[in-house]
Amino acid sequence: MGKRIYYFGDFCLDPVSRELTRNGEAVTIAANAFGCLTYLIEHRERAVGKDELVSAVWGRVDVSDNLLAQTIVRLRRALGDAGAAQRCLRTIPRVGYRWMLDTVAADMPGETTEQAPPAQAAPVEMPAPAVRPSPWWRRSSWLAMLCVLVAAAAYWPWTAWHQPLDFNHGAAIVLPAEVDAPADWKWLHLGLMDLISNDLHDAQVPVESSQTVLDLLNQPDGSAHFDTFALVIHPHVTLADNQWRVHLDARSADGRTWQAESSSDNVLKAARSANARLMAQMGVAVEPGKPGSSDARQEYLMRIEAATYADSGDVVRDLLDKAPPDVREMPEFALAKASFHCDQGELEPCKQGLADLLQRLPADKEPAMRGRVLAQQYYVYFREHKYAEGVAALSEAVKLLKKQKGKTDLAFAYAQRGELEVLENQFDQAQSDFGLARVNYALDGYNVGALGMDESLASLAMQRGQFAQALPVIQRAYAAYQRMGMRRFMPELLMDLIVSQRMLLQHVDALATTDRYWPFEQKHWNVSDQIARHLLVYERAQALADNGRTSEASRLLVDLLTQVASDPDGEPGLQDTVYVLLAKLALQRGEVQSAQSWIGKAMDQSLLEKNNDNRDYAYARLTNALVMQRAGKTKQFKDAVDALQAWATGLPTQDAWIDILLLRAQAIQAWSDGRHDQALAQLKLAMNKADAYGVPELIVDVAQVYTQALIAAGKVEDAASVSGKLSTWSQVDWRAAWTQACVYRALGQMPYTKQYQSKARQLAGDRVLPVDASVFMY
Repeated sequence: MGKRIYYFGDFCLDPVSRELTRNGEAVTIAANAFGCLTYLIEHRERAVGKDELVSAVWGRVDVSDNLLAQTIVRLRRALGDAGAAQRCLRTIPRVGYRWMLDTVAADMPGETTEQAPPAQAAPVEMPAPAVRPSPWWRRSSWLAMLCVLVAAAAYWPWTAWHQPLDFNHGAAIVLPAEVDAPADWKWLHLGLMDLISNDLHDAQVPVESSQTVLDLLNQPDGSAHFDTFALVIHPHVTLADNQWRVHLDARSADGRTWQAESSSDNVLKAARSANARLMAQMGVAVEPGKPGSSDARQEYLMRIEAATYADSGDVVRDLLDKAPPDVREMPEFALAKASFHCDQGELEPCKQGLADLLQRLPADKEPAMRGRVLAQQYYVYFREHKYAEGVAALSEAVKLLKKQKGKTDLAFAYAQRGELEVLENQFDQAQSDFGLARVNYALDGYNVGALGMDESLASLAMQRGQFAQALPVIQRAYAAYQRMGMRRFMPELLMDLIVSQRMLLQHVDALATTDRYWPFEQKHWNVSDQIARHLLVYERAQALADNGRTSEASRLLVDLLTQVASDPDGEPGLQDTVYVLLAKLALQRGEVQSAQSWIGKAMDQSLLEKNNDNRDYAYARLTNALVMQRAGKTKQFKDAVDALQAWATGLPTQDAWIDILLLRAQAIQAWSDGRHDQALAQLKLAMNKADAYGVPELIVDVAQVYTQALIAAGKVEDAASVSGKLSTWSQVDWRAAWTQACVYRALGQMPYTKQYQSKARQLAGDRVLPVDASVFMY
């Protein structure tokens, strides 16, 4: 029966024989200390709690913390680990202990009394193991056998622990560093994480950004998703006697572990050296240092970066204001300063800082830095609505960054150019740029960036009315974020998913999607972004209404209004959008007076001006016209339609969706004025546009009104032809089912009429269905 022996430094631990040797000489320790050592080594991939250790070694739980602490002290002395560094056994505050030394486990085929230690998985700074002396007359007889045994013992750990790590199916992440140093050095907690990440990135190792890691750790169950990454690196840094010691623990997705460390009087040198040693074990060459700026200047930039990651705006501003003259001369500092102003929404210093920096960066000498600055100018062009100029600047950035080794900056430039192209309605170019950005993010191993481009592509597809194409992209991205534990990015995806399902008339699915996060407290969804939280509540209300629960939806919307009113920095236009939906639902329940009240609030000019979504604005104007028409207020109805037409005519670019809404409003006005043929012509044009757009929600919305008008005009066959387009959705949408019922009633087909009336009532829920076709039904 074989057994497992552990080698670390110049020690050998044989748990079966209960022997601990150092350089072949027995080391005597107490039985409980031996048990603690064995258990901690066997579970070296994690920290072991005190209660767990006591139970495993003593076999009971009534052992005092003092006895356990004394046992650990004696064990450390036996291992030569009695100093403050804790190189072998580290105390994990409020948890327990963890074994830290590089350890190799070798499975032996049978009982042996002595084994040569295998090759070490990483250099350990302890004295080299001494060879146990043997009589001269025995050496010649077993020397060859010894060589074979040593080679065999060494081969397994070398191949298992030194083979190159495969990053084809995942990226590395670097966790924030544990820092044992005075408070002045707390910036190393995030600064060292970013330093190691950047060095890995420069060595072409796929690594997620530091911001991605922080977003993951901010989730309650963030650490549970570490196994989705190819490699997790955890830095530990200690300052003792003016020497920095950086120790790196690494674990791969397949369970392999590595450790490496280095010491220096300069913490940056120690960190880079340790990282180079760690990567060397995995077959990756990492330069242990970078040419260029002095360590002092680089350290200052790292402090700024760390404060930025920590979202400490006041600290960043203070560091920028107090930067030494030699740091201020650096282009990297100028870019960091300008970027900070951009992030703070401070347009003028952002714009001026970037412009001044560009003057210092000729394309032929500093192409990479100039490309990064041009890409950052996206914010300026966006704020000033100079989209075409922004596309030109981003095109120069792309040209410069294409020649650089790293792909993330190039991907960012493509992505920002795509966003500006969307605003210019250059959808084909934007789709191409988002695709190129995705490829380059993926090439750099930045999976979250690649998923972000999936979001952009899906959002673009939605804007073009291609919800069926967007839906699977959104679902895949959501599943990937969920697998990685990246909840920060999931609310927006959920909203896109719900909207796509609603536009495809998948109402039951949309409500089920909201069940993933609702109620927030029960589903443990801590959405810290209040805007995202409010929008998710709105989507929940919309999904409830689409499933016939309009009263419940209205109560939720009224509660939401209270929350929105108390948030002055909330989403512009959300309050107006909530009022419009409340008016629409009240109208569908036959509560015309309540609908007038809500739409009156929505028409407040100050609220309308905040709504920067043209389609939402058009819906608000159309709903106002419909409410006025149902209330019998002819003049206000006509004024509402005229206002919608005047606004739509003044838009700089044409939007087919808004054109359809306007045609619908104009048709109702024409019908009210007795111009029935004109109304039918306008509705036919709207129907053709909706068919071309291909969005089921829009098709049903227009076909419902068009069919009713045809029935009222006595054109039943034409009405039947139009209603036939709705048969696909008559089992899932109340408007389609009710339209079918109206057509069958006009045809005198009462059995079918009753069948579809019953379905319409079921789907409508607490809505009030009209007795017969009404051209003004909303």
